[in-house]
Amino acid sequence: MNDSEKEIRLKLKADFLHYAAACLNIRTKQGAIRKLELNAAQKFVHDRLEEQLKTTGRVRALIVKGRQQGVSTYVEARFYWKVTHNSGARAFILAHLEDATRNLFSIMKRFHDNCPYPVKAHEGRANAREMLFDRLDSGYHVGTAKSRGVGRSDTLQYFHGSEVAYWANAKEHMSGVLQAVADLGGTEIILESTSAGAQGLFYKLCDDARAGRSDYQLVFVPWFMQGEYRREPPQGFALTAEEEDYKRAHRLDDAQMCWRRAKIYETGNIWTFRREYPATVDEAFHADRADALWTRETLQINRVDADDAPQMRRIVVAIDPATTAKNGSDETGIIVAGLGVDGHGYVLEDASGKYTPAEWASKALNAFKKHKADRIVAEVNQGGDMVEHTLRTYEPNVPYKAVHASRGKITRAEPIAALDEQSRIHHVGVFGALEDQMCRFVADGKQSPDRVDARVWALTELMLNRAPQGPVIWR
Repeated sequence: MNDSEKEIRLKLKADFLHYAAACLNIRTKQGAIRKLELNAAQKFVHDRLEEQLKTTGRVRALIVKGRQQGVSTYVEARFYWKVTHNSGARAFILAHLEDATRNLFSIMKRFHDNCPYPVKAHEGRANAREMLFDRLDSGYHVGTAKSRGVGRSDTLQYFHGSEVAYWANAKEHMSGVLQAVADLGGTEIILESTSAGAQGLFYKLCDDARAGRSDYQLVFVPWFMQGEYRREPPQGFALTAEEEDYKRAHRLDDAQMCWRRAKIYETGNIWTFRREYPATVDEAFHADRADALWTRETLQINRVDADDAPQMRRIVVAIDPATTAKNGSDETGIIVAGLGVDGHGYVLEDASGKYTPAEWASKALNAFKKHKADRIVAEVNQGGDMVEHTLRTYEPNVPYKAVHASRGKITRAEPIAALDEQSRIHHVGVFGALEDQMCRFVADGKQSPDRVDARVWALTELMLNRAPQGPVIWR
């Protein structure tokens, strides 16, 4: 190389972002070929890895992400950059399926085939799983997790595990190929995956990282970091209470919420969407309790659309109030439920949240008017007369009933859970946070499930404390 070419080579070796945008070709989701300019998710991952490298001298990272966010492409580009700019560098990529292995190798092959001179490393031996750069004595190798013992005999500087949550022989690979990476400065182990739930090796590794029990850092990439995950809302687009809560919690806009709604429909249900496109680490690894009073299957079987709900004989708003709205405070459970003309119970809205007394009173009263309810039912164990006083400050004549929790939460909930099992209670739509609480609710004394409590109070009033049925008062 002449002096000008050497100067270009040194700049590209020192600056990955510049190198990727100038030298690496990728195929887009639309099938077009363009240079690799990192998207928001890829930049976020890059910054986190570079920070760890600067701080500790090496990279040990677990990346939890959603579908098609470009994380695998980023890691392939990062490692191709390193093995073609350093002597004696070996990278190994282990994917969960044979098709995924071929795809990852094709990404790297596209990088190499289109890499411009003078940056392109001289290619020596190459086949469908390996490419060696003979003048650098560096190389790039791929394998599939279903193959036992793959990569055990190698000495590696860089290792990329793709879709680790779905690896076959996961423990063997941890004790085998991962041990081929020396515990030295400059080495990198990057394990990335979508979630397969709170089970298996990847979940345990992430759980250990969150708790500070390992050298790995946990990097989480929420779905809404993708700029293209948006859809223009149609005319008349309106959010449900659950969607409003979700939008507020993650600071999203209606275009993102419209995309989310469409994707939930495509994936079949909200729970599959949350695993494939999580908004938080907890959402990605959400696990129901096997001994919980409710199951996801029961709730799904009993679910109805708003158009299929019958007329209501009664509607109540139930409140399980919190007395403060500090960061560590409990939520206030606010559930709207109705008794249908068919004698079944229907959960109509979950307006729960972390509110001051004035805020939860306003939320409850707004729900009361919106649904034309006939009564507000509130647990008064914590607030006593304060609950009624707060409500009547804003609406002096609101029909109100105070209830006292003389039995434990699980004892109060069991009769209602039995009605759910009998398919006599239905959710009109999806209530993600409420259903999460329900499917984790067990008798261990460690929970304060405010949404569940409010649901129990509402349905107890409607279905277990039933007075003679009056006329239809709604719809």
